[in-house]
Amino acid sequence: MKKIFTKGSGFLWLIGLMFSVSTFAQQTRKITGQILDAETNQGIIGASISANDGKKTIGTVSDEKGNFSLTLSEKTQQITISSVGYKSQTIALNGQTQLIITLQGGEVLNEVVVTALGLERQSKNLGYAVQQIDAKEVSRVKSTNFLDNLAGRVAGVTITGGSTGVGSTTRISIRGESSFTNANPLFVVDGIPINNNTVVNNVNDDANGFMEVDFGNGAMEVNPDDIESVTVLKGPSAAALYGTRASNGVLIIKTKSGAKSKGLGVSFNTSNYLETPFQLPVFQNSYGLGNSGQYAYKDGLGGGINDNITYSFGPKLNAGLMIPQYDSPVTLPNGQTVRAGDVAIHGGLPITPTPFVAYPNNLKDFYGTGRTSINNLAISAGNEKGNFRLSMTDLNSQSYIPGVDLKRRTVSTALNFMPISKLKITSNISYINSGSSNRPATKYGSENINYALVGWFGRSNNIEPLKNYWQPGLENVQQFSYNYTFFDNPYFTLYENRNAFNRDRVFGNLSARYEFTPELSLSVRTGMDYQNEDRTFRRAYSSNRFKTGAYAEQNVFYREINSDFLLNYTKNLGNLSVDVSAGGNRMDQRVANEQVQTLSLAQPGVYALSNAASPLEYFQAAGTKRINSLYGIAKFGFKDFLFVDITGRNDWSSALATATSSANTSFFYPSVSAGLVVSNLVKLPTAISFLKLRASYAQVGNDTNPFQTIGTFVARTPVGGLPTFSDQNQISNANLKPESISSTDVK
Repeated sequence: MKKIFTKGSGFLWLIGLMFSVSTFAQQTRKITGQILDAETNQGIIGASISANDGKKTIGTVSDEKGNFSLTLSEKTQQITISSVGYKSQTIALNGQTQLIITLQGGEVLNEVVVTALGLERQSKNLGYAVQQIDAKEVSRVKSTNFLDNLAGRVAGVTITGGSTGVGSTTRISIRGESSFTNANPLFVVDGIPINNNTVVNNVNDDANGFMEVDFGNGAMEVNPDDIESVTVLKGPSAAALYGTRASNGVLIIKTKSGAKSKGLGVSFNTSNYLETPFQLPVFQNSYGLGNSGQYAYKDGLGGGINDNITYSFGPKLNAGLMIPQYDSPVTLPNGQTVRAGDVAIHGGLPITPTPFVAYPNNLKDFYGTGRTSINNLAISAGNEKGNFRLSMTDLNSQSYIPGVDLKRRTVSTALNFMPISKLKITSNISYINSGSSNRPATKYGSENINYALVGWFGRSNNIEPLKNYWQPGLENVQQFSYNYTFFDNPYFTLYENRNAFNRDRVFGNLSARYEFTPELSLSVRTGMDYQNEDRTFRRAYSSNRFKTGAYAEQNVFYREINSDFLLNYTKNLGNLSVDVSAGGNRMDQRVANEQVQTLSLAQPGVYALSNAASPLEYFQAAGTKRINSLYGIAKFGFKDFLFVDITGRNDWSSALATATSSANTSFFYPSVSAGLVVSNLVKLPTAISFLKLRASYAQVGNDTNPFQTIGTFVARTPVGGLPTFSDQNQISNANLKPESISSTDVK
């Protein structure tokens, strides 16, 4: 299939950008000290210590005993200390290098959080709900999907992990479901939206099609080692400036930079952990396979007594009964012993009955122990002119589901430099290559291994014999199983019927900010989220859904480019503070999804389109979308107790245009929010340290997606050397005949 962006070119472009900045040396000094509570004289954990040399701010936090260490330039003359619940202090250094600092209680909620459009605000000034999580909470115990680490840490946010082990989709919902079609919040990394959706394989609803496969959600590829903070904008007022895609809330991710580095810094960390299924269903172990108390295996197709049934309404277990079962022995005329399930070999010879007993741990014994290793190397350096951070991460995970794995390699770079005093240029770019040799199927059907085992694997079945999943002498042709009517051998499903993928992804941005005056500044930024993914689906001979095998190839392409500008003016007018911003955004999005498949193979074990024994089927879906936007925000503060925000955004979406008219493509998103800090206005009882009232109103919504299936095409004859389909012209030139038009949209 055609690749629109190659690995090599993307990687070389990234490496070239990584090393396009040089560093400068300067004289520094190391400041150490301890932050203490003025009343208890105990160390304050997590106090923020920051300093500004006139051009940029650096900082650190205190440890569990209140100790801190900070490397500063010789030009820095003072530091600022702050902590939630304490009054901030600014300390003149006066040549000191060792400090003991005490903080008085009484000031709370001066936390600075990242809000819409990447603007930093004090949380006490906001009239809507915002919660920020720092890097430690995200990466303390690492997972393959950083969203899993948000579970239980954000109020009003529901995190639901996937059911197919490592690499599966983690679903996130903010304040409940608000849409029948899409409840995903918008993910924004360093100011640029990224795709969190996943495109599934083209599936057939009948029993002969490929079942849907979970390839994971897009946001799972954000590397926890590179995250500095995650801010959750919960209400419509918080998200209104992001327009249509923010109707379900926003997750704003800020990545690490080298801003806190002086000189060269190198860090390495490794995480290794084991995992097993947390909880399995509670099963009955009184009755085995069968129905109405009757069961005897012959061929797994109904030739015996209820031997094509997989539920456990059969004879009583552990009652001394001797009954033929799928793993009972059969003696061949030559004296060789085979299993009753080897029906293609023993030809219906008598089966020796075996004890009909319970295997209470058969499901537990199927699942193994998952192993994950994550290694990260980060290099950073900086000075008064600029800084950089280069991070490389390798993830290798084997799931507790046999045969399921995930590998991911991430290279990230953050570059910041100031060519002149009023101009700051920033770039953050991540390249990710991820893949798996097998992703399990989901939803209803025999290929969903969890469904097949939990719902239908009888209590009298011994799981151990199924590990040898080919019938002797019929490798690649006929599986060995406990049932040949409805289900496959679970090990056969996972080791032979594989759903593999390899994905290249690049997301990042380049931005510049120029200060005309201390009050007036202009920021411009452009960023891209690019994804190109190849998938293969193979089904072996004797599969329940594909008796003569099957094979498919799929290519998924996604690219979104966002370019924006923001003009900001801020001014203090006595007791009144005014902060006004106006800007615009242009979003261009392109999606393409192509799949070619054959539902029958000429030769067993050969997985290639040229081995097709049935007409090749081709599916294609594509679409482009553009949204032009203008927006503004006005923030007012009065005497540090009353804060009002007014925002407005207007979008023009191409998805709402028709073939003959572009009218009615415009829609407007207003919001207003207010916060009254009562504790700064009146004296409250000692028991109440902080009290704020807030109110907000906003209007948000969704437009639609223009992505549609172009058509389903079937080749007239299965031939080798199938051309790579990339557009309609190639389809018409490939001697393909349109047989049907699908109405399935790209998801």
